[in-house]
Amino acid sequence: MHKRIIHESIVYKSTGIYSAFPILNHLDNDKIAIGFSKSLARDHTVIGEWTVLTSTDQGKTWENDKDINIPLNWPAPTIRERSDRTTVKLSDNVFVSAGTVGFEPWDISKKSDASSQDLYIYPHPWNPDLISVRNNTLFTNISTDGGKTWERQEWKVPGFKILMSFARGTRLSTGEVLIPVYGTDKNGRHHNFIWRSDSYCKNWQLVKVGSFESNLSLMGEMSFLETSPGNVLGLSRNEFGYFTQTWSSDLGKTWTYPVLTEIWAPHSPPDLIKLHDGSILCTYGYRRDPMGIKAVISQDNGQTWDIQNTAMLRKDGGYPTQSFKVDDTDFENLKISGPEFRKRLSAGIVSKAHMPETARPDLGYALSTQLSDNSIFSCYYITTSDRITHIACTLWAVSYKHLTLPTNREV
Repeated sequence: MHKRIIHESIVYKSTGIYSAFPILNHLDNDKIAIGFSKSLARDHTVIGEWTVLTSTDQGKTWENDKDINIPLNWPAPTIRERSDRTTVKLSDNVFVSAGTVGFEPWDISKKSDASSQDLYIYPHPWNPDLISVRNNTLFTNISTDGGKTWERQEWKVPGFKILMSFARGTRLSTGEVLIPVYGTDKNGRHHNFIWRSDSYCKNWQLVKVGSFESNLSLMGEMSFLETSPGNVLGLSRNEFGYFTQTWSSDLGKTWTYPVLTEIWAPHSPPDLIKLHDGSILCTYGYRRDPMGIKAVISQDNGQTWDIQNTAMLRKDGGYPTQSFKVDDTDFENLKISGPEFRKRLSAGIVSKAHMPETARPDLGYALSTQLSDNSIFSCYYITTSDRITHIACTLWAVSYKHLTLPTNREV
């Protein structure tokens, strides 16, 4: 795969503000909307301020946009829910939002209430009078009047301390919606599920993926893509550093046993899209030296990935956010290659203390879409040498076998 960067742009950047975890909506006429969280400190609970910006010039300039027709602006009780949910327009008037509630900010006086419910409790990133509470609640929120009113339902899942959805769900060609959900039960075992609807989004069920008997079940944030009618590819972040892959041939009702791919992406989730020529593009943050944003293509519906021709969209990340001291970071262990890291991890030479999220360089959660002129728009968050964690985007073009390139740009 040959790639050419057309332009890079900053979507949002502000000194003292931690901006991260973008969500992308590709709207009509190549209008692009990005929603993200803004916080006063490094915040992986995502409970800051939600902001939606739009661009009509392929990401060069951005402006605030509160249009209710943009799914990113649909209502939610928490910022984390906005970040984790999957949104679908069934028609001009029927809007569906579904997923998990995720983290909620609670007053610190309610800490004992959270403990009595056996929920996970985290310190609030910047407010000592609050706590961040992770819960086990699924929801659907449906409007049948174009977003004027909403009907919400919630379900607590017994036996679980944590359930988290991930905003890489998809609607199948037959109408069903598949939403990735991962969680931990009260015995500390990890599970992956599909929060699956019928074709009208009226009935929902949790479908199990994988098994806690295998370490491969320690997956987590997963992306779905319908590769052909009824056939769905699932690609997931996991503890091993290589993406885990699974397939469904029955509209997401059952799934193959998860296997490791050759895509090395420690502690980063994937994003999957189908390009106009039928190839599958996987975009992801790369939290090893040189840290940045990568993309890789499959031409056989995800059976194999052309890792030898992986594209590096950015390689200037790898810096800790302003909230941390530079000398807190173990950069040396972040330079280890995939096979070498696994070997050292197995031998006990390195441990989770050297994992990127603990070491604190901060970037990733890349998302991509292909525009009408065949260029590819990718957005992500990144921390560069000034240590301001911000939202950025790259417009780029790719030449890979039968893919037609933009005719008005040199590639």
